[in-house]
Amino acid sequence: MEYKEMLPIVSDKNFIKQGIIDDYKSFIWTSRYYVHGDFELTTGVTPKNIELLKVGNYITRDDDDNIGIIESVGIDITETNEETLIISGRFATQILSRRIIASQTQVNGKVTNAIYSLINDAIINPRIAERKINNFIIGSYTNNAKLNAQYTGKNLYEVVSAICLQYGLGLKVNLDNSNNFVFNLYEGTDRSYNQSANPYIVFSDVYDNLLNAQFQTNAQNLVTNVLAAGEGEGDARKMIWVSNGNPTALDRYEFFDDSRNISSNEGEISETEYMSQLAESGKANLTSYETKFAGQVNFDNVKYKQDVFLGDICTIENSKLNKAFNSRIIEIIESIDESGKYSIIPTFGT
Repeated sequence: MEYKEMLPIVSDKNFIKQGIIDDYKSFIWTSRYYVHGDFELTTGVTPKNIELLKVGNYITRDDDDNIGIIESVGIDITETNEETLIISGRFATQILSRRIIASQTQVNGKVTNAIYSLINDAIINPRIAERKINNFIIGSYTNNAKLNAQYTGKNLYEVVSAICLQYGLGLKVNLDNSNNFVFNLYEGTDRSYNQSANPYIVFSDVYDNLLNAQFQTNAQNLVTNVLAAGEGEGDARKMIWVSNGNPTALDRYEFFDDSRNISSNEGEISETEYMSQLAESGKANLTSYETKFAGQVNFDNVKYKQDVFLGDICTIENSKLNKAFNSRIIEIIESIDESGKYSIIPTFGT
């Protein structure tokens, strides 16, 4: 049994520290790579806690750079009149979900620059002044992957997280020393057997850090070929097929992508450019065989935030099953229960 202190620090909407909750019953802090994380805190119903834990206040930790926003405050009363305050919310990445892509927006270039451009138009330098969030800024990470796409009317967070999933990018919003929300993209480090630049991180029954395991390959959600359909009617409707290797016969799994919202603006966008944007929309629906790992690992000989981090790619192997594959840590759940026991549960994915 491991014990660790995980103290929720509460700040008000102006980022002024209000206090620390050190009498909680349980605390769950879930960090995710492709999407926002979330948290849940249960504690006693006291005047202090009621005053501190208000909707809109912030929850932070000294040992973690995420910032949680309180979105729900509830009181649970049992038959014996035991009262529990239940606090929950999402990490600050959810701020993106408060905005939409309000006008037709075309992006063509580095995928990181495309994401930054969408955020800039909706939050940092919007045409409508009321949409601006003055203390929201963008980090500097970039990579060379290319994106040519068009978006109109969609939720900003949903678009950005979908792009990140497609291109293997992590996203988060942290707070800097000037109380600015800083949007950051990043990529986890490959620590698997596929590379030699970094020390290997292996979860294996041989190393006593793979407690139990289930490996599954699933084709139920497989999509190998997408027909993306854009503007126009009937036989004149613009369409394009995109695929993963263009398989045939029983190896072909098709999907129809209705992307009528992608517009050429009556010829303002060239046919080549338009079809490229339409193809990009279709590619977002392609999937592959899902190789999943379900089981338990422990971090006794691998230290989280020292040896391995959220988003890193590790090797998972089981000598008895003769199974091994490389997988990314896409979620980390940290929790402390009423007895003070600390647990950490990783989720692996693609």
